[in-house]
Amino acid sequence: MSYVTQGSIPEVLEKYANQSLEERTNCLPAIQDLGPPDLVHLVKLNHHSHKEISTFFYITGTNVTSSSSVAAVLNSFAMIISESPQLWFGKHKPWRVIQATFCSYNVFSKTDAVVTVHIPGSAESHMVSSTGEKIKETEQLWLETFISSMIRSIITADDDDAEFASIVELRKVNPLLNDESVTLFLEGFEALFWDGQKTGCHANLQLPTVLENYLVDAFFKVLQLTRRFDQGIEIVNRLIEQDESCRVLLAKVYMLSNQEIKAMDIICQGIKINPRDAALLTLQAEICMGKSRHDLAIHAATRAVESSPSEFKCWATLAKIYINVGNFEEALLTLNSCPMVTHKDRYHLKRVFNPLKQDLHLPLPVDVTIDEVTTLNPADVTQEHKTVDASLLNLPAASLKSTFAEAYGLLTEIVHKIGWEELLRYRAKVFVMEHEYKKEKSHSATSSTTLANDATIKAVNCGNGQQNGNAVNDDDFRAKRLCERWLDNLFMLLYEDLRVYTMYRAEHMHLTAQQMEFKKTTLEWELIGMVSWRLKHFKEASEAFKYALGLRFSVKACKKLIEFYLNERSRMNQLETSIALNNLNQSTLSIQEILKYRSFLDINLISNLVKLGVWNHRWYAEFSPKLIESLAVVVENGGLIKVENEVKATYFDSQDGVYDLMNEVFKFMKHYDYPGTDN
Repeated sequence: MSYVTQGSIPEVLEKYANQSLEERTNCLPAIQDLGPPDLVHLVKLNHHSHKEISTFFYITGTNVTSSSSVAAVLNSFAMIISESPQLWFGKHKPWRVIQATFCSYNVFSKTDAVVTVHIPGSAESHMVSSTGEKIKETEQLWLETFISSMIRSIITADDDDAEFASIVELRKVNPLLNDESVTLFLEGFEALFWDGQKTGCHANLQLPTVLENYLVDAFFKVLQLTRRFDQGIEIVNRLIEQDESCRVLLAKVYMLSNQEIKAMDIICQGIKINPRDAALLTLQAEICMGKSRHDLAIHAATRAVESSPSEFKCWATLAKIYINVGNFEEALLTLNSCPMVTHKDRYHLKRVFNPLKQDLHLPLPVDVTIDEVTTLNPADVTQEHKTVDASLLNLPAASLKSTFAEAYGLLTEIVHKIGWEELLRYRAKVFVMEHEYKKEKSHSATSSTTLANDATIKAVNCGNGQQNGNAVNDDDFRAKRLCERWLDNLFMLLYEDLRVYTMYRAEHMHLTAQQMEFKKTTLEWELIGMVSWRLKHFKEASEAFKYALGLRFSVKACKKLIEFYLNERSRMNQLETSIALNNLNQSTLSIQEILKYRSFLDINLISNLVKLGVWNHRWYAEFSPKLIESLAVVVENGGLIKVENEVKATYFDSQDGVYDLMNEVFKFMKHYDYPGTDN
């Protein structure tokens, strides 16, 4: 929400004064990524006992454009905590903040901006280098600090898929609430574009480039959330004047703004200028694949692989196309050739040090509540983890990351289309099996000692009109490839997933036939849902997630159900389009049935999005791009008034603050003129 209360400020009690500030300064030389989240440090004085303590918490999305803007933020936090007695570890304490400090890491220059406010009194600020030395502030350093803070806020906003966030003492604020911040970010993006490699890149990429890095990722996300496509196009056009390779960015902006024809024009122009532009070729292949023109997609994807054989995305796109057209042999061979990223993990926010559990002050925001969401007890979740079926909890495929997770997704697409037995048959056809390798190795070991005899036998056989019976087998063996060890391991993980899924389905069908209850805990249903989801059994996964939410709230099950409903909604839209184009053979549903099902999906989407919003608020997160984008899908089709009325009908008359919370999202969408907000 747009306002902050004492209940929405988590804090960590320090063991000694300035502990977090010292630990932060000590860790500066070791930072190799975007750095830690912004930090707020408070010194508080008790009116009655005159006891002084120091606390801190993390924050993302706050305005760090200058020292004065940071000072204003610190003063607001001080005022909120000091205005009335604070509920502090179960007792009301009359704290008064006498000093507040804010730190924000600059990834471009490897510095930390530090602003300290004395209350009452003045504010002071300085920059700290990675060696711990104070350096002079400049406008350039403050711009870099602001952009760094924005990147961290945007790319980590929906970072946590776990039941509870990895950093619980963290406030997430929407950094896009005013036009000034958005404009400054876009201007800063253009000014710092050529230094974007310093920000790092997604875990699926080997190394950051000018076109592929976190700065560019944040740029696209800001355009998507604020609908500032025209401004984004102007910026990219200016970048193209300096480097033609930036055309791929322009094409992506056009795709985000649903201007596909313009995007394809840009792609074609760029490929004419540089026929070996792998980024443009891959994007062209993805668009053609989305239009079911796999003949064109294969050509573009193959050229992309030839142009950039070290990029995983090029190979993965080609493998996906082969899967779609049913060429599973080539799909497996292409997958086997993918260059895997083994040395990096995705960026996520980290603490500067790990506090003790008893030092965490995590108040419950009481301004927005839904009982089943807000009152979820972490102890109950912990107990479920202790009693959960080990075969579900320890499935190794669930922990796959980076390119390995994506490759596993492609492998599961194949097995979903043709089944495990057929997959094994294709595997044996294109890859050397263990028994074949041992046989060939044994044959090679004895061939040198029997060379003369072999020549004699061959001459005799030829004279008798006989052929060597092993010739064909040898040719088949030499035509095969060695399966990469990582891919071989994925086959083993896939077998484990299939084994558990098959056992679950068999048990479920047996108990259903016997009209007996299938008893599982929420965590077990969640894990069953996840293994079903990995294997592309989305309907069965959604049923498991519904069972999980029927017992208690689960943020992972809630997010996955939202994703399922959005996918189903997209499928209904495609069916409706095919009917409108008289492709009736593609649809088994009538228009009326499609509209009815889509209405059902919208109602469930709104319900789950409201619960997700309340959960985020409970854990001090006021910014979720996924929530905004998901709600925008419903608003675009049904109109904002209809969605508002749906929320009002359930929550407007209650005192739980839910409608006020969702109204903040509605205001954001209205401010940036989202489709459907005008009706």
